[in-house]
Amino acid sequence: MTNNKNRNVIRRRNERTKRKTNATGAAAAASAVEEEEEAKNTTEQVPTWAAREFTEEGRVFTETFPIRFDEVGPNKLADMGTMARISQECACNHAQGLWGRSQSMPEDMRKVDMAWVCTRLHLDIFEYPKWGDQVVVKTWFESQGRVAARRDWDLVNNETEKRVGKATSQWIAFNLKTRRMGRIPSQVVEDFQLQQWCNEPIMGSEYEVEKLPDARDIGAIEGSQCSVPVVHYTRRSDLDMNGHVNNCIYTEWLLESVPQSYRDEYELKELIIEFKAECNFGDVIEAVCCEDTSSNVGDSVFLAHTLTKKSDEKQTEVVRARTIWAKR
Repeated sequence: MTNNKNRNVIRRRNERTKRKTNATGAAAAASAVEEEEEAKNTTEQVPTWAAREFTEEGRVFTETFPIRFDEVGPNKLADMGTMARISQECACNHAQGLWGRSQSMPEDMRKVDMAWVCTRLHLDIFEYPKWGDQVVVKTWFESQGRVAARRDWDLVNNETEKRVGKATSQWIAFNLKTRRMGRIPSQVVEDFQLQQWCNEPIMGSEYEVEKLPDARDIGAIEGSQCSVPVVHYTRRSDLDMNGHVNNCIYTEWLLESVPQSYRDEYELKELIIEFKAECNFGDVIEAVCCEDTSSNVGDSVFLAHTLTKKSDEKQTEVVRARTIWAKR
């Protein structure tokens, strides 16, 4: 009798253990399914993209740029410097796509020591992308005779397909030996006819190049509002493959002179920059900006900028620029 009772107790205990095991197994399986589904959803949140391609019969180059962690500020948004860099990178990769890896110009120009040099850049940003966003950048150029060309950019959010910015630039043919403007070889001009895209300028057909004011002249006016000069020492890491300061570095330098009070109250929307002289390793550069009250419109503020060589006896002006800030 006692043995039967003990066997019944053991049987019931085993059944309870089995039920618990089954329940635990079911819970574990359900948890595994949930984790797999969550992982799948997370993966789907990181979209894939076609990094580079030519469109419009090879006349327009498109590249998609993810906004990286080191390209955003405390607000997790990109800044004007980032937008300038991805625009420059897209243009350089366009050149490689046309003329070969590590080549920024046609062979017929290299043979006669000619290069393209950017003299003016205008960036107009409507909305800064955030960390993790992908920006689709399209670029194309149109030759202007045998001495100059215009390059445009269109910047679009890859997810929303909303335009976040646009830009235009002017370039000249430059003789690397004489350090003067030169004429593009005839063969290159013929090739450009097949490579350029003669679409309406990204800034519109009515767009005009405005003369930028000199911040030093504004600063000489009594009562003018100017920043404390900021000094930059040219580092080796500031140089590009041509041996002079990368154009995007100039953007960073001139924006460092903007007082924090403007950044707190306004958001930078446009940058217009003219490149006037080369800057090399060891040069000492002074950045100054002044509010151009004669140009202010509504709630927007216009700042005039200049970068000058303090290490040069002539105080050579390297860059002249204008930034336009909108009320937050």
